[in-house]
Amino acid sequence: MKRVDSVISLIYSLSKAEKKHFSLLVVKDRDEKDYLVIYDIITKSKQPNGNTIKEEFYKRRPNGSFEVSIQYLYEKLTDALLILRKKKDICYDLFNNLCKARMLYERSLFEECFEILSDTIEQAQYYENNEVLIIALKLELEYLLRLNFPGMTEKELFHKHFMQNEALKKIRKITEQSSLHNLLKYRLAHIGSIRTAQQKQDMNDLMVNELYIAASSETEGNFELTRNHKLFQANYLMMTGNYKAALNSYKELDLLFEKNQQFWSNPPIYYLSVLEGVLSSLRFVGNYEEMPYFLEKLKKLITTTSFEFKVNATCLLFQYELFPSLDKGNFLECTKLMNLYHEPLYDKEVWLSPIRKSELLLYTTLIHIGNQDYKAAKKHISNAIIDHNIKYLPLMRTIRLVRLIVYYEMQEYDLIRHESRSISRGLSSSKEQSFKTEHLILWFLNKKNLPILRNERELFWEKLTPEIEHLFDDKFENQLLRIFDFTAWIESKILKKNLTETLQQHINAKKL
Repeated sequence: MKRVDSVISLIYSLSKAEKKHFSLLVVKDRDEKDYLVIYDIITKSKQPNGNTIKEEFYKRRPNGSFEVSIQYLYEKLTDALLILRKKKDICYDLFNNLCKARMLYERSLFEECFEILSDTIEQAQYYENNEVLIIALKLELEYLLRLNFPGMTEKELFHKHFMQNEALKKIRKITEQSSLHNLLKYRLAHIGSIRTAQQKQDMNDLMVNELYIAASSETEGNFELTRNHKLFQANYLMMTGNYKAALNSYKELDLLFEKNQQFWSNPPIYYLSVLEGVLSSLRFVGNYEEMPYFLEKLKKLITTTSFEFKVNATCLLFQYELFPSLDKGNFLECTKLMNLYHEPLYDKEVWLSPIRKSELLLYTTLIHIGNQDYKAAKKHISNAIIDHNIKYLPLMRTIRLVRLIVYYEMQEYDLIRHESRSISRGLSSSKEQSFKTEHLILWFLNKKNLPILRNERELFWEKLTPEIEHLFDDKFENQLLRIFDFTAWIESKILKKNLTETLQQHINAKKL
């Protein structure tokens, strides 16, 4: 990212309080410095970009240096934001204390130095920040060594070495545990949900290794070890399609986080992951009634965090407020909800992570399909495909299939044939990574000469029904159908039924 783009992103992420703080910091420079000219241009531009900002800058400051000024503005903004983080994020405070201790020691203020280090060690232990604890203990021992351990007993020295070794052991266990969790999440993102028994066996190997680490660690009483262990279990259960067990694991995690709020990261990305897991599990088991309780918790996170985190959390909130209506085919309610989120979400979609943005465009497309607004559906699904950041991820195949559905509705059959061949090649080259549902959708989209008479269509659907029912009985296939019930769309096309009515019938059938 170019420096000017970074500055634009930083400025647009500032809250009102942060903008006020920055203005107070630079008040003495106002109307004098070139960097403030750039700041003024960006804040007053509706859709700023690097080129227009540079052109406007040279109109106001013909003899100025844009590159120097933009770099200086970047440094001023980051310094201002770092100042604001003090007393708001314990991690910043602890590292700041370490820097203070070093400075005080260098100026021979030994008593003040050890006082700060002692306080830092105590806080690092309380917040279970083993990395800071290791550095603080190392500095303390190094300074004590230089001073020949003044007023210190051998027992006290032994205790400090013991604390160091215990912190190192915990870091090693957490690192081993995190590496397995990272591998699990990587496979989910780049390979997708489990589709075959062999893939499940590969995941079982990860589970066995993680259980071994958890069993050999004193997870009880250590928040990070317990959190990582339960997160791994919950994610594993989700990937294997055991949604009820996953729901219980996520609820246990929610209780763990609620009881240990002092250990939340800032922004609370781990707790956001837990809430997403709970809501996802509730959706998959069809328990929409419990969702509002956890959605309220999600709303509280959105009011207290950074701008980028807030936008991504808002997208998550929108999705899970949307799903009860989308799953039931209530597209009118879906449209009303989209309108409510136009300003807080759709206007800020540039801040979304690539995956979250693609999910938003995918579900927006499905809403437009339900409303039979195929022109809008084509626009949104095409925007999702443009993003090269998810080009090779499993979600892209689903997005491409939905685009084929839009082509089908718009009767663009030549495009369907061309795109289907490309998708089919991808599926055939990785059969272990494909769903039967994907092949079914492609087969139907390329099906020629559907029966015309109603009784013939009903007979055609009747012959297809056993295969459809088998998909719903397969927990691996359910991992794709949980995104959207594509079989309901196929049924609505064959029987010429309303999609809303078909989705509602499928939901009612699941309850029986």
